[in-house]
Amino acid sequence: MQLPPRRARHRAPPPGRLPRLLRRRPRGARGRAGGARLRPRHPGRDRRHARGAPVRAQRLHGLRRLPQAARGRDATLLEDGVSAPARRVAVVGAGIAGLSAAHALRRHAAARGERIDLAVLEASAGVGGQLQSVREDGYLVEWAANAFRTGVGPTQDLVQRLGLEDEQVVASPDANRRFILHGGRLHALPSGPASLLRFAPMSLLGRLRVAAEPFMARRVEREESVFEYAERHIGREAAEVLLGTMVRGVYGGDARALSVDAAFPIMKTMEREHRSLVIAGIRGAKQRKAEGKTTWSLRGGMHALMQRLADDLGDAVRTGAPVRALAYDPDAGFTLTLGAGERARFDAVVLATPPRVTAPLVEPLEPAAAAEIGAIEAAAIAMVALAVPRSQFATPPDGYGFLVAPSEPLDVLGVLFESNVFPGRSPEGHALLRVIMGGAARPDILSQGDDALVATARDVLEHTLGLRGPHTRSWIYRNPAAIPQYRLGHRARVARIEAHLGRFPGLEVAGNAYRGIAVGAIVDDAEGIAGRVLAAAPARPVAA
Repeated sequence: MQLPPRRARHRAPPPGRLPRLLRRRPRGARGRAGGARLRPRHPGRDRRHARGAPVRAQRLHGLRRLPQAARGRDATLLEDGVSAPARRVAVVGAGIAGLSAAHALRRHAAARGERIDLAVLEASAGVGGQLQSVREDGYLVEWAANAFRTGVGPTQDLVQRLGLEDEQVVASPDANRRFILHGGRLHALPSGPASLLRFAPMSLLGRLRVAAEPFMARRVEREESVFEYAERHIGREAAEVLLGTMVRGVYGGDARALSVDAAFPIMKTMEREHRSLVIAGIRGAKQRKAEGKTTWSLRGGMHALMQRLADDLGDAVRTGAPVRALAYDPDAGFTLTLGAGERARFDAVVLATPPRVTAPLVEPLEPAAAAEIGAIEAAAIAMVALAVPRSQFATPPDGYGFLVAPSEPLDVLGVLFESNVFPGRSPEGHALLRVIMGGAARPDILSQGDDALVATARDVLEHTLGLRGPHTRSWIYRNPAAIPQYRLGHRARVARIEAHLGRFPGLEVAGNAYRGIAVGAIVDDAEGIAGRVLAAAPARPVAA
């Protein structure tokens, strides 16, 4: 069955009302557009004066409202009579990129003592973009990413600011066991030098080449593909078996086509700091163990973060509000044309939409930037989640899951054993598995019908785990542009995009197509975007 649409908590405004809603709301009109009050993040605690509280919820001491006749200027009058207009910022898109950018903008503005009027405009009926979680009949099914990594960082900080610490769930220790399907069999991935020397998918010569890497490693300053980088460090065989498989699993792409500098910058950092990839891996594992880093998620799934961000932003979020066009005037700022032809003006705009949406919006302003954005390719992904009684497996699922080596003649990229990783993902005695198919080399996977996709999923599970009975439920999700492909030259392309858009102060692009595909990288990028927007975009008075 097709995954059902998620019910939106934010209502779309009636036609013709959006321009008025995008202006500053009256003092008493807090909450959602529909009039419902927001649920406080910390019940029983007045957050209106708290550091980092939403700007709309703070009482701005020393300020008084403009007279009725002057309110169209969207400004607040200081006690000495000086007008201080609020900075109007539109964020287009309410996925993780848009919501985290809006959250960062509000927090940065408060820290600078500045006022900001935000509008987060989402074309669809709900928030979250790809990060959707569906709970049905005791199963929790993720559409896309299913986990974070712990440790000090922007994502953990965001979770703490949103009050979600009690919702965090840590992955089972068994999730550290991961497998690769190679030569028609499952093999445990090496967890260290000793297990690498016993890794059956590689020849003895190939394993010895990896072991010799600390004595043979050398640095190269030019841009390399992931395969070139891996071959230089650990040899051709390991590059094909290990890195080739990893790139398929993470990006759905080809290790020979993707840039190591853009797709896996941590590898270049490891080379700079340790020279040897093997030594860096050993030291990194020790450090992660000492710091207690692990994999974690949220009890309600990844969408719980999206919904909490949207709740925190309150009536700034507008769903059912597609943006049709973007215009710029150096004196007036940006004008957005919305779904029914309404227009609204802003001092800054963050385009947190996929490249296929962003490029047409940018094209009238800067055709060269639009061409660069439109040239960023993405891999098509089909996901089939199956609910199966554990008794139906000859070999019950063990560990996190497995990736499929490029040498295997399968459409499947990997299988995640969801119910093994986090508690509460399936009823007792049942397993939930997600089979990921397609990738950059198989965009045609999306044309297959539901029955064909389910049959492919079952085939790989029958072959690897001995699935011998019927599944009880299935969920299917298709995405034609799921994972951007950071091909050779990607970082230079992003630099050119940023240079082109630099001609329009306050215009930024956000999302997984530019500076990192992981949720943590996107949240981190939002901090930089917020700082640049507030530093570049002036607050312009609006004529009544």
